[in-house]
Amino acid sequence: MPAAVSTTAGSTTPETPVSRPIKLVRVAVLLLSGIAIAFSATLHEQLSFDLGMAALTIGAVGIAHLVEWWSLRSSGGNPLPLLLGAVSLAAALGLALADTVIVFALVVAGWALLSALLEFVGMAVRPGSRQDAVFLGATGMLLALLVILVRTDEVAVLGFLGAYAVLAGVFLGISAFDTRRAHAPSDGASSDRSPLSSPPESRR
Repeated sequence: MPAAVSTTAGSTTPETPVSRPIKLVRVAVLLLSGIAIAFSATLHEQLSFDLGMAALTIGAVGIAHLVEWWSLRSSGGNPLPLLLGAVSLAAALGLALADTVIVFALVVAGWALLSALLEFVGMAVRPGSRQDAVFLGATGMLLALLVILVRTDEVAVLGFLGAYAVLAGVFLGISAFDTRRAHAPSDGASSDRSPLSSPPESRR
């Protein structure tokens, strides 16, 4: 009986969490993008500049997601970063081909909404990421809503994207250095420590 229990516990090994250096890649991309958007405010009235800046920002976020996915391949992988990366790169390509403010706004809003939904889905499959997913999902949906409301103002669309990048970067940066979360056991690991798996000392 103890052997059977230990076999079952071993088969439910929790997924390896993302390392801090990999998390910081995404943090750096978001913060640098947000700062670049903020300090280029005098150029925001040029649609071509806005499209290029947004494409670079979202494309860089997509590459950061792919780096995270690649780092998890040795431990079985997780398709969520791959999906987030694919959505981001597709949005960046769409922005590179866009030529109107409406298309600009729709692509950014669509990317924000799809990414938010994927973040919410990730709460069920990524260990220790519930707080990150809730925040990123909520801010992503807020970004999509705000962009739709100002869809005819390219300056506001890029400004909201920059604000989102700064907020997400700061939050993920704090999360990456949260030692309490880093040392906390995941849900899967804690559920495996059942009374049946403890040494049978009471049988003496």
